[in-house]
Amino acid sequence: MIKDQNIQDIALQYLNDGVFIFDKDRKIVLFNPACEKIVGITKEEIMKSDYGCHDIFSCHSSDGLDLTICPGLHLFEEKRSRIAREYLIKTKDGKEKWVITNYSIIKSWNNEIEYVVGVMRDITEEKMFNEELVKTKTLSTLGQYSNELAHEIKNPLNAINIQMSLLQREIDKHELGSTKELHEVVKVVKEEIERLNKLAKDCLSFSKSGDLKRKKEDIVKILNELIALINPHADLNGIKIYLRVLKDSPQISVDKDKLKQALLNIIINAVEVMTGGGNINIIISHNDGYLNISIKDTGPGIPSEQHDKIFDLFHSTKSGGTGVGLAITKNIIQAHGGNIRFKDLNNGAEFIIELPLA
Repeated sequence: MIKDQNIQDIALQYLNDGVFIFDKDRKIVLFNPACEKIVGITKEEIMKSDYGCHDIFSCHSSDGLDLTICPGLHLFEEKRSRIAREYLIKTKDGKEKWVITNYSIIKSWNNEIEYVVGVMRDITEEKMFNEELVKTKTLSTLGQYSNELAHEIKNPLNAINIQMSLLQREIDKHELGSTKELHEVVKVVKEEIERLNKLAKDCLSFSKSGDLKRKKEDIVKILNELIALINPHADLNGIKIYLRVLKDSPQISVDKDKLKQALLNIIINAVEVMTGGGNINIIISHNDGYLNISIKDTGPGIPSEQHDKIFDLFHSTKSGGTGVGLAITKNIIQAHGGNIRFKDLNNGAEFIIELPLA
């Protein structure tokens, strides 16, 4: 028969949540394997050093500030017997993780608080999922709003454009003294009208990007069609596009036109940033139930301060852009149940798309 003490030890060994115990001096006296996994520091390393719990976890808030008062240490001074807190920690390799920790007191035989036990759970993935869910809902709302907004502004814009054309005709007809200046005014106004029309059109595209009409398609064939379409433009800019298929590509259920639009946005962006020429390498592979498309260019890359924003609606990395293209791309890929991510390279940039095969 297993002794009670052995059962407790076994339970601590196999718990998915991290369990640690510390004293008033913040010295760790117990550290289970789940804690080791969360933080990346072994129990042996801790016991051999003078590490306190702050040295191990580096607890801090989302703005990077250290927690001024350790929630667990606070229990030594309060009348409360337990407390729970959500915060960020830093692992041994420098990564940040979101955790939620429940602290409880352990009293000695004479009823004095001797230790505090913390039960820590890694909630990083939950946080990321919730943030992505909020973004998805926000994009959905923006899609509906942009659709209504685009319809509302298109008619007035068309009317203004017609009136400007009539004004231009009258200027030419009467040969006014300041014809050159007036022509310049009309030109600027018409350019701005065209820009707003493009934005309205992009907003309409974004609002409809999640509506799919799927059927079984050959991804290689889709990409070959796209490359044939883009090649004349790419050749003029001294850009070569290469397609490589690592394995026989299975057919996949997609909306061909929408997927073409998503891929086209990425490839056209790559062509436009490589003003001095370069290469675009497209690689198709599949594994673990996903079809992978890698689009890699040899351009100047994207500044680090823009990495977290490149898929945001209305954020543009190029002059004169509306900032809708990559947002549409992400919306289309996610509508297919897939994922898209960006990787910065020493020489260029890479977009990686994952589409579920089933």
